[in-house]
Amino acid sequence: MSLVAIVGPGCSRLEDLIDEIVVGDGSVTDRFLCTTSHPDETYDDVLNMVECWEMERDDAIAEVRL
Repeated sequence: MSLVAIVGPGCSRLEDLIDEIVVGDGSVTDRFLCTTSHPDETYDDVLNMVECWEMERDDAIAEVRL
């Protein structure tokens, strides 16, 4: 996984939590994950961004809804 893109109300808080879990205090230098939050964008717009990101990396897209 290279990117977590979060859409909707409260998404910036969820992004912060994911950053804290994955990166923590930064003492483990090989742990990295790009996270983005999109509180005012449509799902389709964010999905388009994700598709462009993953196409460059040749990774599959996995959608998780909470």
